[in-house]
Amino acid sequence: MSGYDILKTRETLICALKKDDDKAWAVFYELYAPVIINFARKRGCSKELAEDVLQETTMVLMRYIKGFEYDRKKGRFKSLLFKITESKVIDAFRRAGKITRLRNSELFGKASADEGKAASEREILWDNEWKAMILQESLQAAKKRVNSKVFKSFEEIYLKEKPVEEVARNLKMSPNLLAQNKFRVMKIIVESAKEMIHRLEKR
Repeated sequence: MSGYDILKTRETLICALKKDDDKAWAVFYELYAPVIINFARKRGCSKELAEDVLQETTMVLMRYIKGFEYDRKKGRFKSLLFKITESKVIDAFRRAGKITRLRNSELFGKASADEGKAASEREILWDNEWKAMILQESLQAAKKRVNSKVFKSFEEIYLKEKPVEEVARNLKMSPNLLAQNKFRVMKIIVESAKEMIHRLEKR
């Protein structure tokens, strides 16, 4: 993400998006396409519909971003992106014929009563994808700050859950050194994630 360090500020990226900077939109896709796609899939969209949701969300955002004012304290960018994405998921369902009109007033009333719970569940899904993005960025931050062998040892043991003895043998490291590497990388990941949450998630 050359030119835009998400660990430092989101304002830089948003300002560039407002100017239709191609590099900024490439960074946007790198960061948020997985969030939007995964959210849409978990809401029930097929792979093709989820791709449509991504494209349509981006097009709407291109229009909205012109007048968007960043407010870190309110977390408005996260909320804006969620609202646009959710509306495009509903549009995708409608095109696919998955939304049934409720003509019975009793059923309609029940649907209204359940809407609060449904909305909460959708927001939880969105938050989970948002956290996954933060974790991925934190992993990349750690990968850049340690040498490849140190990160490889962490990846093999912690992410791939391979036996310590096997990893020690393959990487020619002692179990004690592997434990130190794991602690070192995990510390960087936690610090990076906390900083991102503080800067990007604060409402």
